[in-house]
Amino acid sequence: MSESASFAVSSVQHRVLGKQIRLQLADDLILRLTPAEASSLSFALVAVRNGISPEREIYMSPIASDNGFVGTVLDKGMSIAMPEGTLELDWARVGKLAEMLASEI
Repeated sequence: MSESASFAVSSVQHRVLGKQIRLQLADDLILRLTPAEASSLSFALVAVRNGISPEREIYMSPIASDNGFVGTVLDKGMSIAMPEGTLELDWARVGKLAEMLASEI
């Protein structure tokens, strides 16, 4: 995945849990979300981007993943915790991530 892409979203099938949404952040972190988890994360991203939610952090521990999503809300976007460092997204990229998650549900 190129540095400019920074994330990818796709649908996959889990043999027990059924449809999953695969979220790859940079090259370091892959999360498998249920459609409900992907929907919740998408809504949360939109809410903080649009200033509807006063939350300063979004945390999610997906049922089918060993890792969690930890995003800190900044004035200019979000900082997502990665195994080594952070992935910085401006508000346009946060919106794109939310849109991509919603489109795979």
